[in-house]
Amino acid sequence: MTVDSRRGRGKSLRNVELITVAREILEEIRPASVRAASYQLFNRKLLASMAKSQTNRVSQQLVYAREVGFIPWEWIVDETREAERVAAWENPADFVETVKRSYRRDHWADQPIRLELWAEKGTVRSTLQQLLDKYAITFRVMHGYGSATTLHDIADVSVSDDRPFVALYAGDWDCSGLHMSQVDLPSRLAKYGGRVEIVRVALTEEQCRAIGNKPSFSVETKRGDKRYSWFKEHYGDRCWELDALSPVDLRKAVEHEILNRIDRAAWDRSASAERVETEWLADILNAWPGISGLPIKYEERLEGSAPE
Repeated sequence: MTVDSRRGRGKSLRNVELITVAREILEEIRPASVRAASYQLFNRKLLASMAKSQTNRVSQQLVYAREVGFIPWEWIVDETREAERVAAWENPADFVETVKRSYRRDHWADQPIRLELWAEKGTVRSTLQQLLDKYAITFRVMHGYGSATTLHDIADVSVSDDRPFVALYAGDWDCSGLHMSQVDLPSRLAKYGGRVEIVRVALTEEQCRAIGNKPSFSVETKRGDKRYSWFKEHYGDRCWELDALSPVDLRKAVEHEILNRIDRAAWDRSASAERVETEWLADILNAWPGISGLPIKYEERLEGSAPE
């Protein structure tokens, strides 16, 4: 599929090619952020660099491609601008339907470990949303170096549960990104008495090798970072952003680590119990008197409170 002449009117051949290839990429990795799509375009030599001027160009062309219907809007995600709204319903019947659809048993309650997924930045939330929904795993955005309050709370949780606490961690492969998962988080959690095993799921050394040097950047650009010398001594002179990893590969890596730690028999038993409980809950809610409408006395009160 290509941008047709009508849609591409006024577009340079260079931008038409970028949009066409971007669609092919997004069809494979969706949902993805503009930056993740930019990295894939850069790897295919359709961007000169990952400079802001270049990624801005991608952003502009992807807006155009979605506005004309060439790329579906839902293929691009931007969780930093998601609207927040208190849950509300038009009437009790709608609420009951929501309850019936949304009941989920806590499958993790029967697992031998407590498992969470942590990310250095929130830009991967939408990319991983399908896994978060599928496994109902707790997800925390650490926003760089986690706050003392957050880490103290995690430490308290870890000692209140007899099970081992494992945190899968996703972050950049650079001075601060590695220092967070390898030094800062473990030491501060230990300071608060926490017992948490942090397993780096992305970026890993193997993933960086697979990505290749092209989308990497020199650690010399991070000379102002306090962890510059530490990183250079332990990890060399190349850095990678988490966004350089294909969203498909990120999802595969995270799911692999989750499945490796699940007691499948216990999970299946819990899933079977959930099906029985869901049917039981539906029977109760379907039998709720007046579910198709409010009883008369409440209808009268509603009418009396309606504005004239």
